[in-house]
Amino acid sequence: MFNKEFLEGHDIIPAFMPVDLSADVNIGDRINLQNYDRCLFVLLASIGTAGDDPVISAQQHTAATSGSSKSLNFRRIRHKVGATDIDTTGQFTLVEQSDAASFDTDSIDGAENQALIAIEVMAKDLDTDNGFTFVSFNVTDVGSNSQLGAGFYILQGAGYVNEIQQSSIA
Repeated sequence: MFNKEFLEGHDIIPAFMPVDLSADVNIGDRINLQNYDRCLFVLLASIGTAGDDPVISAQQHTAATSGSSKSLNFRRIRHKVGATDIDTTGQFTLVEQSDAASFDTDSIDGAENQALIAIEVMAKDLDTDNGFTFVSFNVTDVGSNSQLGAGFYILQGAGYVNEIQQSSIA
């Protein structure tokens, strides 16, 4: 590495900017994992209304736009939740589920708390034999009550380390 700086071997990309999660399905941008080993999706969500819990889903794709898409299963979810002061929640809690392409935050009272949720997928889990190299995470419409949220990706394990990383968007 050049200076051993974080962004020489990683990348951070917005999935979707801060939005009202009740406005529509929040579709994350597609990220190309050809040059990385793994992708961590992070959702930051404000307190909403009980019962309007975000549901996060993962997909894999053959292209940056259009192409073919299908579900991408994951098992492990890490989260920090807190009624008002999420910044005082010191450690992540690990939730493990059976392989599934979605996670309903109802199980952690996702609407009743501030939440920081992280889900990691590996490039090796993609169906690359059939051309699936892109991933995206989406958050369903939480209902009719406002809840602010934003999502972003952290890519790790760059196959090509440089001061400025190659784009993973296209």
